[in-house]
Amino acid sequence: MTQADEITEEDTEPGIEAERVKKSLGEIADDIRYEVFPFIEQDLITINDNENFIEVEIKSKLLFPSGNARLVSKAIPVLSNLATIFSTFSNPIQVEGFTDDQPINTSTFPSNWELSAARAASVVHLFMRRGIEPERMSAIGYAEFRPIADNKTEQGRQQNRRVVIIIPTVPDTRETINAG
Repeated sequence: MTQADEITEEDTEPGIEAERVKKSLGEIADDIRYEVFPFIEQDLITINDNENFIEVEIKSKLLFPSGNARLVSKAIPVLSNLATIFSTFSNPIQVEGFTDDQPINTSTFPSNWELSAARAASVVHLFMRRGIEPERMSAIGYAEFRPIADNKTEQGRQQNRRVVIIIPTVPDTRETINAG
């Protein structure tokens, strides 16, 4: 091992490693913004980041037909491009599905719980097919129980129908991430 290859004690301190991860996640957030900029302008995708996580919120109308968890064709390239970016780091990826409070009762989705979880799982499956390791991902359905807008209006219901992808700063966290 050459002197340049030696890892010093300073290099292995948790604070220094966390700082490297934070910086790289900031750069990743910028890469995501660049990749999905047209959808940000259309208010279909929102990116938030801080020292704890990156949050990519995607409106359901970009991803799914009403009452369905099958991805629409125009969503595939967007999610595939995100998967390419996500493959550049090893942090966990938590995909959360949300619905409005309008009841659903079909043979496939007896309630909004199943619909929200199936939508999150659809995104996870696509990421897995694009090379993201399954061990890194989780799919969570929150149904209508974490609204961000009033469900009394169509506009509010549209805001509540979403998928949120959360990437924490700490690469090996095993906890459910609470970005809200």
